[in-house]
Amino acid sequence: MRVATSLVAVVTLAAGAACGEAPELAAIEQAATVGDHETTTCTTAVVIELSRQIAAEVDCMAPGQLVAFAEGGGVVFAGAAVLPYVSEGGREDLLAAVAAGGGMSLQVTSAYRSVAQQYLLYRWFQLGRCGITAAAVPGRSNHESGRAVDVSPYAPWVSLLADHAWDQTVPGDPVHFDHLQSPDLRGTDVLAFQRLWNRNHPEDPIADDGQWGPETEARLVLSPDDGFPQGPACAPGGLALAIESLAAPRVMAPGARATVSLVLRNSGSAPWPAGTALVTAGPAGRASAFAGDEWPAADRAAVIDAAIAPGATVALALDVVAPLAGAAAELTEDFSLLAGDVRFGMITLVIRVDPDAAASGGCAAGGGGGGAGGGGALALALAVIARRRRRPITTAGRA
Repeated sequence: MRVATSLVAVVTLAAGAACGEAPELAAIEQAATVGDHETTTCTTAVVIELSRQIAAEVDCMAPGQLVAFAEGGGVVFAGAAVLPYVSEGGREDLLAAVAAGGGMSLQVTSAYRSVAQQYLLYRWFQLGRCGITAAAVPGRSNHESGRAVDVSPYAPWVSLLADHAWDQTVPGDPVHFDHLQSPDLRGTDVLAFQRLWNRNHPEDPIADDGQWGPETEARLVLSPDDGFPQGPACAPGGLALAIESLAAPRVMAPGARATVSLVLRNSGSAPWPAGTALVTAGPAGRASAFAGDEWPAADRAAVIDAAIAPGATVALALDVVAPLAGAAAELTEDFSLLAGDVRFGMITLVIRVDPDAAASGGCAAGGGGGGAGGGGALALALAVIARRRRRPITTAGRA
């Protein structure tokens, strides 16, 4: 796994703006902390960026112990909280079980889980929230070791997964399957968090021993949900990005076209080489649901022709086309930059595709290049905010 994380941008737009009217701009907000989500949500997607940093730091400490698996071929991710990493052997056996499934789809509701995600699940369990019936103490879940997955529905997969070394091991939690042939890495995510905290807070260090305790818990509660300014120690080649600005539609009608405009700054210590591309992430190589006909490829939104020196910026304009979805749905697209074989940074778009937008002459409907249906102007909101916007996803029975 080659991951380097940095700032994440999410653009939101007040839905009440009519075509041709100036839209309300989303407010620039301070980053929320992990502790802010103990009583306000039921999805661990709110700490997904911090979790990606932790996973990347684990990869720094134990290269190759976490490998990615992708949607497709019978594998489906249930939501934005899924971190699709397991051990190499676990991935092989998981995909073999899916291949033996006779065309059934395996919906994964949880795979690798960081200590930040586990902390929230455990707190929600303690507080009697979110329908959670079981949750391990942070640092003790097999999900934190990359050798566990939760699936739904689970019944059709019990024997198939068991035939491929994935077994139900937690009484009362039938959705949970463990791959006990994989190495036990529990505690590495705790250590990864401790290292990240100490790197960003030299004035308030904690023991980096991989042990969950009151000091580590107190710092995790105070940590930004979108990750630390200084990321993993092995961020490859000094490559990093910061998002200076981003403008995108909040709502689009099916089949509508729009333009996403963004300005990226090289915030690392190394230049971005010519040919650096903006590509899909989570998982990598995935065809984007919003790919436009001007994209170099369905998984590649843009290519930066010239080298970008540290501190310099580059402006990109992406042609996006909303998919022809049936029911209204809020879609999330993750992108990163790809320089050679190194991926770094993360840019997230959240766009609601709604058939009613067309019926009402919605601002995102109509002509190309950002034009609007009904003669109105495309409503774009410009705001870079340091947290993700997700619809609540109820979790249950997550050990």
